[in-house]
Amino acid sequence: GACRHADRCSRLHHKPAFSQTLLFSHLFQSTVDSTNDEAVLEEFLSFYEDFYLELSKFGRLEGLYIADNVADHLVGHVYAKFRNEEDATDCLQVMHGRYYDGRLMLCEYSPVTDFREARCRDYDELDCARGGYCNFLHAKPVPVALIESLDEDAEADRRRVRDEARSRKRRKREKEHDRHHHHHRSSSGKDDYDDDRDRESRRSSRRE
Repeated sequence: GACRHADRCSRLHHKPAFSQTLLFSHLFQSTVDSTNDEAVLEEFLSFYEDFYLELSKFGRLEGLYIADNVADHLVGHVYAKFRNEEDATDCLQVMHGRYYDGRLMLCEYSPVTDFREARCRDYDELDCARGGYCNFLHAKPVPVALIESLDEDAEADRRRVRDEARSRKRRKREKEHDRHHHHHRSSSGKDDYDDDRDRESRRSSRRE
């Protein structure tokens, strides 16, 4: 999903036209004292929660990964994998070029869809000899319970939005029906009135 040689690389890197996965380049940047482990963790989890819920507005997420790598070509990268490509496309169109916490979001499709292969297994086992300069993804660990809770909250929000949309459509249909019914009654009343006037006119003519 990210090459250390960038555009200078001699290899041909596949850039997909569509993908379930989006890359937000260098988005997560810590601003707290790196020696304060508690503050570092709190800042990261706060970012994770906020960004997870923000992206979930576009559709169901299958994974959100924040790089713990320190090499220039990976530092701060955020990968978001959606269940559907269409949701990823909607997200990219809205989020690319916007600002998050004062930082410009640069978003693109990523060819990475299997994060089991993209992640560093040694890092996941807390034993990567390359450290933060490893070229495999060092995904910051997130408690499973937190992800499950966020997923439930996101689904509840999406359900609420769907219900509100259905309610708006139903009210719109009801208004259109009432307007049509009122117009029909008004037209019928006018026709009845015109018929009465015609009959009265004919009676008057016969009397004359």
